[in-house]
Amino acid sequence: MAQRRGRAQRPDKAEMPNLGDWLRKVREHRNHTRKSAEARTGVSDSYIKQIENEGLIPLRGVLDQLIVGYRLDEMQARFTRELAEPPLELTPIAELRERVSTPDRLAALKFFDQVGIICVFTDPLWNVLVGNQSFYQAEPDIVAAGHNVALWHFRPGAARSPAKDVALQWDYEATGLMALVRAGLGRYRDSPQAADLLERLRASDEFNERWQGGIQVAYGREPDDLCHMLDPVTKEPFSVSIQVGELPDTRDVRFQQAIRRPYAGPPLS
Repeated sequence: MAQRRGRAQRPDKAEMPNLGDWLRKVREHRNHTRKSAEARTGVSDSYIKQIENEGLIPLRGVLDQLIVGYRLDEMQARFTRELAEPPLELTPIAELRERVSTPDRLAALKFFDQVGIICVFTDPLWNVLVGNQSFYQAEPDIVAAGHNVALWHFRPGAARSPAKDVALQWDYEATGLMALVRAGLGRYRDSPQAADLLERLRASDEFNERWQGGIQVAYGREPDDLCHMLDPVTKEPFSVSIQVGELPDTRDVRFQQAIRRPYAGPPLS
């Protein structure tokens, strides 16, 4: 079991997910003491304390009691179960980039450019493997942000995030992206790529505030949850329907498509 750690106060910066910290965060977010959580879940307060403080991994049935008692949604429940399992090893970025840069996939990216669809391949930590020109146009300066969507959006250490110039609902998108990052970090929490990304994101107060302030987890995005953007070239607003999926031949690659639509967002000032 993991060593007990002090809990005098909640850290100001995001920390790598683990099951005990996550379940404590969920319990506190639901405004439960361990005693009231016992009444809600049927799991004793002493057992909950062992999970939270001593790194005890509960039996599957007990974990399910906590998931139901804490009223976790489908994505939060999946995340909880993944934290109870050993972390997965993430393939290095260079190897993934070579794996997806096949002639047929590169040709597909060019085709999507011709029909105005934004496309990009990423790893689960939102490192860009390869994208089409529409993607790089929609997310300017992402190369300077280390080819990572999360670092581009939060831009730790910079005076201003370039995403704020093109994302018309930056706060909403930031929370959603944080939820996606949380899922990726949890699944690959022991990988060097995860440690590097989290360390860099911890320099962003805006990322830390969202990480500490909620329990959102996401593994994708509903197509009808539109993202509203400003074209960096024409300065015209538009909306996109985003679809995120995993490639069937590798679990370490995400394929993201953003289909442009007429602007359907809130009124512009």
